[in-house]
Amino acid sequence: MSRVAITLDEHAHAELQRRAQAAKEPVARTAARLVRDGLLSTQAQAQADRDQPASATTPKPAEGRGAGSPGWLQPPGEQERWRRELWAAVSALAERYPRVFSKLVADWWTDRTLIEVLGALSAWRSGLDAGESADPRAELLFHDRLELLERQLTHAGDPTAARFTGGPPPSEWVT
Repeated sequence: MSRVAITLDEHAHAELQRRAQAAKEPVARTAARLVRDGLLSTQAQAQADRDQPASATTPKPAEGRGAGSPGWLQPPGEQERWRRELWAAVSALAERYPRVFSKLVADWWTDRTLIEVLGALSAWRSGLDAGESADPRAELLFHDRLELLERQLTHAGDPTAARFTGGPPPSEWVT
């Protein structure tokens, strides 16, 4: 392991401090994680680009979805289907990673940030399970993100709040 020094403008430095505080970790550890994640994601993408023909590396929008609209975000006009799929994906993650998801509040679906994070994690897990990355560091990075989510859920949540247990999605969210 070696040390490096980086220069940040005041806005980037303030954001780094905010993220470190949110993660309840030292600024240097947060900076190291962000740099490592950025390097791994660009390296994994470069490897994927080399492993696939050019036509396969161009993402195709999902049916009824505009170009540039990521699958983990709710598409316009597909609320019920998308929300049911997300609920099922989060339930599957909760079953697979019970320690992390035992801290997820029952009404997570009322928090837009959690919806987007859980949607992104479920899409990432799905891609890993489908073998979309040949780089084992992508798996390690996913588990780092799970650990970070667990810390955030532990520190931000009300310890007396009801916890997510799966089951059918609430009708007031789906419709």
